[in-house]
Amino acid sequence: MRASTIRVLALVIVLGACSSGGFGGSSGDTLGGVGNIPGNGFSDGGLATDLVNTIDYPEVDGPVLAEKIKGNRIIIIGDSILAGTASRYGGSMCSKLVPMGWRVAVEAETGQSINFGRKVLKARIYDGWDAAVVFLGTNVGGRISDFRTDLIAIVKSLAPRPTLLVTTSAFRDIQNEVNAEIRSVAADNKSVTLLNWEEISMTNGVLNKDRVHPTNAGRAVLVEAISRAIGTPETKGGKCLDSEFVDDSLEPGVIAPTTTLMTTETTTTLMTTEPTVTDVASTTTVAPTTTVAPTTTVASTTTLTKTP
Repeated sequence: MRASTIRVLALVIVLGACSSGGFGGSSGDTLGGVGNIPGNGFSDGGLATDLVNTIDYPEVDGPVLAEKIKGNRIIIIGDSILAGTASRYGGSMCSKLVPMGWRVAVEAETGQSINFGRKVLKARIYDGWDAAVVFLGTNVGGRISDFRTDLIAIVKSLAPRPTLLVTTSAFRDIQNEVNAEIRSVAADNKSVTLLNWEEISMTNGVLNKDRVHPTNAGRAVLVEAISRAIGTPETKGGKCLDSEFVDDSLEPGVIAPTTTLMTTETTTTLMTTEPTVTDVASTTTVAPTTTVAPTTTVASTTTLTKTP
């Protein structure tokens, strides 16, 4: 029996984990989809150039981080918005910062709230960091007062290392309170510089329709804004460091995002718990993933002789 020839073009798109980001259990304060990484443009880590080069970047409030340090090790902490820049989704952050001389670790997971920052620092605070970026607040997960307490604890843990805090996009009213706390904590701590992502994100083309997650071009803008805020370190020898926090399945039943995978000449086997969209085409011939050999019948070779 011959193995049948199958022509397959497989396209799998799996969206990321999400978080309600609610306050006090009120349904009016809950946003579905916060924590997702929409889109599938994580293929090569390259940065979109048009919007990056034409946008008006506001001045940061505070010194550029590199001006205050001698080293080049930086930890970048966030939720799905920064996870979209991590190596597992194309690596746009490392693509930008490593050539500048930074040794970069992006610790970001989908759906994470402010206490994620404390969890990361508990595990990694003693790994020799010279500076830090913290972009948390889209998913608050509690009271504003608790958010402030956690943010202060994060800043104090990192001090005296220079730290860049980033405001969130103003996609709902409660974010005004979140950003007010971020600005207040930044103003109260000399080690903190503030990046106004709220203002930058208002530019057309930066955010998706959810007004939370960047478009591919918007992701490039975010990386560029961070690179300007942290500057070029005096020490060279940049490197993309391994991330320890890569679990994007915070919400049960939701598959973490992945790069869009397309096969034309080879067969790719993908394990998911969500439905796979398969388009049976007629342009490319590939061998099936599993070929079952035909059943073989072995003829008898032993003759039994009956004794008279």
